[in-house]
Amino acid sequence: MKIELLCPFSGNTTPSAECLVIPTYEDGLAEAFGSRLLSPEDSAALLRLADKKLISGKDNYFLSLPLSSYESVLVLGLGKKAGCGPGKIREAAAKAASILSGNKRQALLLDFANGDFCPGAFVEGILLSQYRYDEFRSPDPENPPSQVESIQLRLCPSQEEPGLRKAQNALALAQSVNWARDLGNSPGNALTPSSLADRAAVMGKEFGAEVTILGEKEMTGLGMGSLLAVAQGSDEEAKLICLKYSHPKATKTVALVGKGLTFDAGGISIKPAANMENMKFDMCGAAAVLGAMRDILANKPEINVVCVVPSTENLINGKAVKPGDIVTSMSGKTIEIYNTDAEGRLILCDAMTWTLKTHKPDFMIDIATLTGAVVTALGRHCAAIMSTDDDMAAALIAAGEASNDRLWRLPLWPEHVALMKGKDADLCNTGPGYAGTITAGAFLSVFAEGTRWAHIDICGVAWDHKGSACFKEKLASGYGVRLLSQWVQNLAESSK
Repeated sequence: MKIELLCPFSGNTTPSAECLVIPTYEDGLAEAFGSRLLSPEDSAALLRLADKKLISGKDNYFLSLPLSSYESVLVLGLGKKAGCGPGKIREAAAKAASILSGNKRQALLLDFANGDFCPGAFVEGILLSQYRYDEFRSPDPENPPSQVESIQLRLCPSQEEPGLRKAQNALALAQSVNWARDLGNSPGNALTPSSLADRAAVMGKEFGAEVTILGEKEMTGLGMGSLLAVAQGSDEEAKLICLKYSHPKATKTVALVGKGLTFDAGGISIKPAANMENMKFDMCGAAAVLGAMRDILANKPEINVVCVVPSTENLINGKAVKPGDIVTSMSGKTIEIYNTDAEGRLILCDAMTWTLKTHKPDFMIDIATLTGAVVTALGRHCAAIMSTDDDMAAALIAAGEASNDRLWRLPLWPEHVALMKGKDADLCNTGPGYAGTITAGAFLSVFAEGTRWAHIDICGVAWDHKGSACFKEKLASGYGVRLLSQWVQNLAESSK
């Protein structure tokens, strides 16, 4: 998508666009329809319709109609001005995208000159809602997809430079989200640990990251017995993927660790057949951190960032790890495996230990589709966060509100950690039959000692995300990219 600023604009000459989009508040119709982008005749016609109450600025009001100046004009109602923030505008833009697509409008002109309508949120909503995953779908020559390809912005003079910058940043962020969604939607035969490592390396090198890929030989030498235990059941080689961004003025280092199970059948504790095809999404934590890293590399904030992805499959063969097996993690702690389907924490704990020893971050976040229990607890509208650091948890929750990747904090107390003590080993990989999301976080907390850390469980929102027009059901959502990018940017600015 191309974004450009319509500047300067004077007179009533109509710019080249298929559709003029006019956002308006409920009580702002007169101002909106006085737009200099409309001919006097079209402006008068719209005002007459408004006077007759045939056009409304109420929330979720959309009207597309042809006028002499343009092929169509889309009136976008935003409701009352009070409380109309980026989230509402993002959703309104996403809903408008379906109207624009149906009318095959590819070149838009947005008139934001009469108010602060958050052009960045509008651009983000359009791009996120237009996402399609057609990698393996035969093209339909009789019904080719129609999407917005270019946007011109008219902004009030005081907002031209910052408004355009925000719109361009939103475009780059949405592109990173959609890149992550492509990873998440890729089937297990197309996205193996090796191909995930290849795609991460290509992206990292394109955006200027330092790339390191470890194979099983290197992981064996490092003592990653926990991660390698999960990989035993697969013929595909496990990988540890690391992308590093360094800023010359940075004084802090952030580590983002994402679970990269490219397919999870559960191992010997095999999952039920129903819906097992969705286990291609078990690497959405990896997609989140890699997508966030893509946006971070593009923006170059004043902070060091390390992105780490442990990746393998969890399958069954004659070498697969068995319930009751005891393995030794890189940290030296032994783990008794009660359930081979609780494998995400087993690969994350070694990745976290390696990250702490190799990069010594000041902050570390792990993000994973870790437990089905979180869907029961929170549904498909927000992710769970656990942390032993109140300030870090609060900052992440605030970043989630700003980015619309929302979080809800769950407790993490010493009593929860005690539930993860093993019978014959230091730890076990599953707790009792309750508080499953919390005990998973408690297990990981043992491997985060010495740094400020938070755990985010995205199992309920990584795919089939509910309640937002930006995301289609049954597809990966790219959840976490906006959250992590926003949090890193906030942290960089606060560290100056």
